[in-house]
Formats: sequence, structure tokens, C-alpha cells
Amino acid sequence: MSNWSDGYFTQSTYTYGYYRELSPTYQRFCLLARGFAAPEPSEDDIHCELGYGQGVSVNIHAAATPGKFIGTDFNPAHAANANELLKASTADAKFFDDSFEQLTEKNLPQFDSISLHGIWSWISSENQKIIVEFARKNLKPGGIFYNSYNCFPGWAAKSPMRELFILYDKYAHNSSNTYKRIEEALNFTDELFKANPAYAMIVPEVKTAFEQTRKLDHDYLAHEYFNRDWICMYFTEVAEMLDAAKLEFACSAVLLDFFDGLNFPQPAREFLDKIENPVMREQARDYFVNQQFRKDLYIRGARHLNPFDRLQRLMNTKYVLLTAGEISLKLRTNLGEANLSREIYDPLIEYLREDNFAPKDLNKFVATHPEIPVNAIEQAIIILVHANAAAPCQSDSAIALVKNRCDKLNDYFYSRARFSGDINFLASPVTGAGVPVDRIAQLLIPAWKSGNKDAKKLSQELWKIFDAQGQRLIMSGKTLETPEENLNEFEKIAKNFLEKILPIFKVLQII
Repeated sequence: MSNWSDGYFTQSTYTYGYYRELSPTYQRFCLLARGFAAPEPSEDDIHCELGYGQGVSVNIHAAATPGKFIGTDFNPAHAANANELLKASTADAKFFDDSFEQLTEKNLPQFDSISLHGIWSWISSENQKIIVEFARKNLKPGGIFYNSYNCFPGWAAKSPMRELFILYDKYAHNSSNTYKRIEEALNFTDELFKANPAYAMIVPEVKTAFEQTRKLDHDYLAHEYFNRDWICMYFTEVAEMLDAAKLEFACSAVLLDFFDGLNFPQPAREFLDKIENPVMREQARDYFVNQQFRKDLYIRGARHLNPFDRLQRLMNTKYVLLTAGEISLKLRTNLGEANLSREIYDPLIEYLREDNFAPKDLNKFVATHPEIPVNAIEQAIIILVHANAAAPCQSDSAIALVKNRCDKLNDYFYSRARFSGDINFLASPVTGAGVPVDRIAQLLIPAWKSGNKDAKKLSQELWKIFDAQGQRLIMSGKTLETPEENLNEFEKIAKNFLEKILPIFKVLQII
């Protein structure tokens, strides 16, 4: 490599996002739902994440999942942040700032899973080959491989837009400032489209895509659009490369993708049903979706469950709701908005609310609701998980193993929230994954734990933190200037926290 960045945009650090698809618990659930055998979590498991960014996901999973984690991200600023989080949780993990090539030179164990999110499309073909070889050498038989990437045909219309950004940035940018460089490239592209080039007239949706893109966070744009390398591929091209590592495509990590009836009209379903080869079918499916970003799970040595075994495992899994509020029964699908059946979802949600939202399997629900077909119950729970309204749970023994380090990591997040709102997730030992929690809720939790049990006292604690830093709430675009206005709004927020958020946090063992 000519330099350590190898063409990757390093003038700014990446965002502090969290991605549940990287959770071993979630990955196993996707595979189970699709009928594949996946081993139960164990203290002996070893997981690897390649390109972990700021390290939020990998640290949450290292804290909340039994086993050991190893990861690398060659940006040293990312590695520093990841290791700061690791120091807080004391999880069993090692995070490096090595390139993929350097990581392959280490004496590494065999992994139960290897995951990379949003990496594949933004690295060179040489690095893609290194990852394939890494998986071939280091993934156990039966191991899971997760990969997400930009793909065709969905990017076919707007990939020239990205090339315009790169064109300007490469040949004409006038600033070393990252923000200004991106603004210059966006302005150049805007002017070009306003001049009505033939391409934009033939492919009018590219202008809409551009308007949506220019509203995105500049740090995100820098890493997604301004790298030297960007390789957009068809699903089949990726599948054929991974076949060299004995990796077999298992399923999407988007649970809604499992239900063709919710996504495609009858002619499309009839066409797809004629295709026997799973790789060919998946590629054809991308044309009906106009897929532009895939989240794929592969297995090294896939083992299929028989339908009865699969169903029993789904029913025996414990589930927990992630909200005490109203759950929308409208679902956005490839066909548009779908209305979910109240006859199925209302009683299922009510069942999951019983016993103060305690995690529970579905066997009792099946027995007490013979009027609902079992396959409808199965689809409903998978859809609720897809919608982030519910989550599969880890075993009681797994929860006991990870509870202490989740508490430590969350305590660090609470202290960080006093000065920053950059990380909006906490680690749940119950789900083995992250839970969305905004900055104010992260400030309310330690205040509540310290003895402030009513909304007025909690609002006063919030105001102390905000006022000391000269911060004010903004409601409906208006800044609340006076202490009274802020305290009144904080009290409303605290009341909602006590009534609707706290009960769920207790069940998720965040509190």
C-alpha cells in the first residue's frame, strides 16, 4: 500500500452509528427464521468485526454477548474511541488499527462469525480478495459471515452522480477543509444538473436522489461518497467471490425480505417461484426491488432445519417488547404501506405486555389462541422483530454472564451523555444488542437511580446539566429561552420516561 489509508477518506472520522445486523444474537435469529441451524451462544465463541468505525456496535455486542470479540479499523482515531469504550466495559475483546492485510498476518483464532457492515463497496478489489481469503482461513465450519454493500441494479441510475462528486474533488477542489470540499462538489453537481444534461433528462430520478443526498451529514457523505475506491456489484458477483471461501448464501438480514407476499404482486411471485437456484432467484429478486443496498448472511457449511424443528425453536425463543407505547400496525413494504391484521397482532402484543413486559416464549400464546394459525403467529413475531417493536432474547445463563459488563458500558454512556449526544444506544444483556436511547433518557437514568423518582425532581436535574452548558431545548423549531419554559418541557419528558420508558428499560435490564 502507498500509505496507511489506502485511498479511504480519513480527513474526518465516521459517525457514531449502531447496527443491530452485526449482533450475533440477531444474526442467529435471522438464520433460524429462514430455517438454518445456528449454534447457541457460548463463552467459547469468538467473533470478528472488520472495519468497526467508531466501535459503538462492536463494543455493545462485546459487552452484551457471551464470548470474545476481535476487530480492526485502520483509522487510529476510530481505534482510540473503540478502545476507550472497551476499557469502560472490561469485555473480553481486542481492537486493532490494522489494515485487513496486517490483520491476516496476526496469529488469530478460528471465528464463529466474521462481520463487516458498509465496508465491502468502499475498499479496493485487492482488499476484497484479502477479506475472502481471511474468511477462508479463519471462519469455523458452521460459522456465520455477514456482509452489507451497495449493489446493482438499484445504483445503476445514480452511480454517475457519485462520479461527479469524485470528479470535482479530484480535479478542482479549492480547499483543504473537508466541509468546504464536500460543499464545492455538491454545488458543482447542482449547477451541472440545473444546466439540464441529457443524462438527467433521460434519468430524471437522479435529480431527486441528489437533493436527498445533499441533505445528509457531511461526515457521512465524506465516507460514503468521497473514497478513492467504490465498487458497486451485483449480488451474484459477491456470492461468486465468497464461494471461494466455502461460504453459502443463507438469507437477507432484513427480516421483511422473507415474505414475498408482502413485497411483490402476484405476477412477480409467480415468476420468482419458477426459479429453483437460490442465487439466481435472489439476483432476479433484486430487479423487482431495484435493490441498491444488501445486508446478507452467509454460512460456511449451511445446515437446514426440518420445518417442525424450525417452528419449535421459534416458538421456544423468548421475546420482549422494545416499547411500552402504541405499536404501529402499518408496515412499509416494497408494495407500499401494508395494514397488519389486528386480529393477529393485537392479542400477540397484549400477550407480550403481560407480567410487566417480562420476556416470554410463544407456546402459551399458541395454546390459548387456537383461532390464530401458527404460521400467522410465526410471521407476526418476525415482523415485530423486523420493525424493532420486539426482539429475541438470550438465555438466562447468557444474560447472567454479560450483565455486569453491560452495566459498566452503560454507565460510561451516561457520563458521556452529560457533554455529548453522539451515542444514542445502550447495551441490553437481555437482547444481546443495542437499544435506542437518546441523550435526555441517558441523563434521566442515573438521575432516577440516584433517588429522583418523580418528574419534577428529574426535570430539575436535567435543567442543571443543560443550563450549566448554556444549552436550551428546541421545540418545533423554537428555542426555549427561559428556565420556566425548559423546566416545563423537561417535566413532560420526565413524566413520559417514568410511565412509558422506564418499565421497558427495567425488563431489558438497562436499569
